[in-house]
Parts: sequence; C-alpha cells; structure tokens
Amino acid sequence: MSDDSRTVTIHGRDFQQSSIDEKIYCAPVANDDREEERLTTQHDILRRLFGDAILSPSVRLNDPTKVLDCGYGGGDWSVEFAEEYEDCEVTGLDIFPLRLVDQPDNLDLVGYNLNDRLNDPEVFRLRAYDLIHSRFVAPGIKRNRWPSYFRDIRNLLRSGGYVQVVEYQLHILSNNGRLTDQSAVYQWWREYVAAMRDLNREPRIGPSLKGHAEAAGFRNVQVEYRRLPIGSWEQDPVLAGIGRDSVGLVGDLLDSLGLWPFTAHLGWTASRFNDLIQQVRAELQNVELQLYLPM
Repeated sequence: MSDDSRTVTIHGRDFQQSSIDEKIYCAPVANDDREEERLTTQHDILRRLFGDAILSPSVRLNDPTKVLDCGYGGGDWSVEFAEEYEDCEVTGLDIFPLRLVDQPDNLDLVGYNLNDRLNDPEVFRLRAYDLIHSRFVAPGIKRNRWPSYFRDIRNLLRSGGYVQVVEYQLHILSNNGRLTDQSAVYQWWREYVAAMRDLNREPRIGPSLKGHAEAAGFRNVQVEYRRLPIGSWEQDPVLAGIGRDSVGLVGDLLDSLGLWPFTAHLGWTASRFNDLIQQVRAELQNVELQLYLPM
C-alpha cells in the first residue's frame, strides 16, 4: 500500500512526487484541477459511448457483494458503482491516494501501485470479487507486469465472476484516410511510443489484452471494439454528439499523458511541447479528417 500524497508542480501541472521519482505514473494527479475535470468528462463521455452504462452488456451482475476497481483516478466509476449497489463493498486502487468529499460509505479507496502483486492480505481477499474493473492503467503498468497482473486478477475473482478491462489505443485514426504521417497527432503518437517504450511500457497493449487474459486462465473472453469519434462527423446523432464533446477531451488527454514523457524523458522544452499540442488541438477540430480514437 502507499499513502504518499505529496505532489510536485511541473510546467504548471501537479504530479505525484513518488511517481515522478520512480517513474511509475507520469501524468498529472486527479486533484490537479485540469486533470480532475478531464477525468470527469472522460467518464461521462465513455458512459454515453457504452450506451449510458458503466458496464458492458456482457457483464450480468446479480446482487454483487464485493467489487474491485483498479486505477480509480478521480473516483467517478467507483462512486457511481457504489451508489448503484449500496449493499456491495467496493474497493478502489490507485497509485495516488485521492480522498473524496462525498465518498459513499460502502467505498474504500486505497493507495496502491498496480505494478506490485495484488496479494496484500490487508487489502485483498482471494477468490472473493464478483467484478474486477480495470480502466486506462496502461501508462502506469510496466510491460513485463501484464501477464502477472492478469494472473493476480484471476486469483482474486470468485468462480463465475467478471472482469472488465478498458484501454485506449492512443494512435488516432481517420475514418476517411485523410490523416497523413506528417500530421501533428501522428507526430505525438510516434514520440509517445518512443518515450513509453523507453520507460518499459506497452502503448499498444489493446490488441494483446485478450491473449494475456486467456494465458492467465480466463474463459469466455470477449473483445468489444469501440471507436470514440472526435468531432461531429458521424451520421448517427448520438455518436455525433459524443464526437463533438470529445474534441476537447482528447486534446486534454494527449496533453496530460505527454507532458512529462516529452519534456523530462525526451528532452523537449515546454514551449515545443505546447506548440505541438496546439497543432494537435487544431487537427482534432477539423471534422473533415473524420478522426476517431480506438478502444
């Protein structure tokens, strides 16, 4: 467990001091004002993208009693689940031990590095969880940790329980093929991949998730592919609305995830990084490119 809530300000953003020192999760923490807003917006948009729900239709819970949320961030998913299932004991894990003002009584938030084995008896119970939820933890999970991460999750899950894992593929694509290799979003992705791989991360983890789950012994593994539209170019009015609202979110996402790796690891100046982000944001606003983010 970790209760290290010390922060350090880097280029105007608040980071967890120990995460920066040990290169664990190098993005702003959830009590950074801009990051808090981004995480809440992200939760709301994903809820809409998944049909106004926080769980896949494949997850059929019946009176859950114990649920684990890996990487709770700002706490939006954990809080919503705990409020919906008031008789369920919900535990949220995150490297930064954020405390919430209106935290439900059935929600316990624990500071925990997901690169450590999920076997601390003070936190976990073996084969006890009806559902284990893991969302957008790839920037903090070391490349060689993924196999044991899935094995740990399997050991915690009760027989017949569910696991829901959601990750971005941060390589923004174009529905009509008009995005070129010279684009700002592609430059961001190329540089981000180089930085994260140097930091022992796997930025392309999405396609490997099923293989890791099956290797850990999970059965009935289902892959649900989603495209988060960027801009209101979709014909479907619901998706067009999601796309319109996601333009700012995706720009903020690339800003938050890239700031430290680009400046501290790749040696970019803050000015150079900000210039790239401004170019990225301009491209994200171009509906003619029909951009989307794979998930």
